[in-house]
Amino acid sequence: MNPTFPATASFQENWQASQGSDLFNPNALAVDDAKKFMRAYTLDFRNHLANETIPLEKALGRILASPIIASLHVPFANNSAMDGYAFHSSCFNQSGVAQLEIMGKQMAGQPLDPHLGDQFDCRHHAIRIMTGALMPNCCDTVIPQELVTIENNSITFTRAKIRTGENLRLQGEDLRKGDIVLSAGRILRPSDLGLIASMGYPIVEVKKRLTVAYFSTGNEVTPLGESIKEGALFDSNRYTLLGMLSELGVELLDLGIVRDDPFALREVFSLAAKRADAIISSGGVSVGEADFTKKIMQDLGDVAFWTLAIKPGRPMAFGKIAADQSEAVLFGLPGNPVAVMVTFYQFVQDILLFMSGANHIPKVLQAKLDGSFSKKPGRTEFIRGILSQDGSGHVWVKPHGNQGSGVLRSMSEADCLITLGPSQSQIHHGDFVDISVIKGVI
Repeated sequence: MNPTFPATASFQENWQASQGSDLFNPNALAVDDAKKFMRAYTLDFRNHLANETIPLEKALGRILASPIIASLHVPFANNSAMDGYAFHSSCFNQSGVAQLEIMGKQMAGQPLDPHLGDQFDCRHHAIRIMTGALMPNCCDTVIPQELVTIENNSITFTRAKIRTGENLRLQGEDLRKGDIVLSAGRILRPSDLGLIASMGYPIVEVKKRLTVAYFSTGNEVTPLGESIKEGALFDSNRYTLLGMLSELGVELLDLGIVRDDPFALREVFSLAAKRADAIISSGGVSVGEADFTKKIMQDLGDVAFWTLAIKPGRPMAFGKIAADQSEAVLFGLPGNPVAVMVTFYQFVQDILLFMSGANHIPKVLQAKLDGSFSKKPGRTEFIRGILSQDGSGHVWVKPHGNQGSGVLRSMSEADCLITLGPSQSQIHHGDFVDISVIKGVI
């Protein structure tokens, strides 16, 4: 793999010294501290991730490696924003009326007539002009065609219909040549592709895609298509991870289901470390007798922390796995389906984008709480919520009726996650709460 990750013990000590002695508690790390730690831990990976150049048509969702610099002015020259008539604003008589002879036509894509200014009389002439057409230098305003009266080869309109300079797009009013159009680290949107194309660039330099290996663990996990036995369950987590990872545009390495067998787990972790930049496992990080995952994680790499001060998702491992000369960052997620999604959206997604070179800042919105909620202070809780809007335009969020960490249906029915911070304990009806909208819902 491209980068290396720091040895956890020394890294924890240095990070703790730089941040404050009370910030790092590997037994119950707070949300913000965990995010800071994870970013610092993966910073070297981000800084050394390779770039590649690709055709613009394949760049949607990719992360810019270098800024896009404007190669020309946008607009390239003064032009009309309307189909109408170009004229000079000095044409109005004392009564505020303009009666102008149409002396020519300017079409989009057509060069200007260099002799037009010699023939043009500001008080008596207008030019028929199309949207996007170059603006003759002798004109300063465009009146839409529907605001004039046409008779023979003349137009008539009043000063009250138009302001000087209206419907004129000036050279460089959107972008000046040499401006930074898009900054490095941007996740490219459809509009960005058009903007890059308007600069004349057919290729773009982006960050290399991360390869993420993922798998489920547990003897009770049953592949789809097989008969399910008593006490077992179908493997839903792997498909949830598939969907969430696909939205990030990473390269996927599906390693299937790994049984509760130390040799099998060791083998799959080693394989993943050699072929991927990041590894995501679900299950096997709690305190059950069959949870070998912890021990193997420790044997094969560094584990920065095991638990977070959150609900759901408290048992979550983070660190690295090493095999031969390769290393991969590790996310050991819980086994409960909702906890998998919560920890992914709150931690894994952010760190994978950070590792990928994205300047991604998760959006936190606010809504009024519909109902009331109580929680234990000292930890952050993520509540599945359903959004609505009242007649006054206020956005409300109602906690889903079933907050069990094994109830995946509640995540399908939810629009967002409500974040209740460690200092909050009693939240009342109408209080503002922080929400993060689940991707793809709105």
